[in-house]
Amino acid sequence: MVNFNEELKAAKAAEAAIKALSEAAPKSAVLATLVKAKHAAIFNLSSGAALNEARGNVGRALSIVMHGLPTAEKINKAKSAIDAWIKELERSS
Repeated sequence: MVNFNEELKAAKAAEAAIKALSEAAPKSAVLATLVKAKHAAIFNLSSGAALNEARGNVGRALSIVMHGLPTAEKINKAKSAIDAWIKELERSS
């Protein structure tokens, strides 16, 4: 389990990584960042319902992007999930 600030930092790193993935950045570096963010999200399921929902959604979206070909549709869904996660984290602070 990571603290709130570390989770927010991981969320923002995931936001940058998913953008880099859509710009054809080196996949290994992006994947490492996405794995860290996914773990931060799914291992912190305990706060409010909206935040937990955002965490679950980002966990699923990042898993889909990381396993298989990262299509534009998958990347866009992950971007939306990450944005919602960040908003919920900021709202919860």
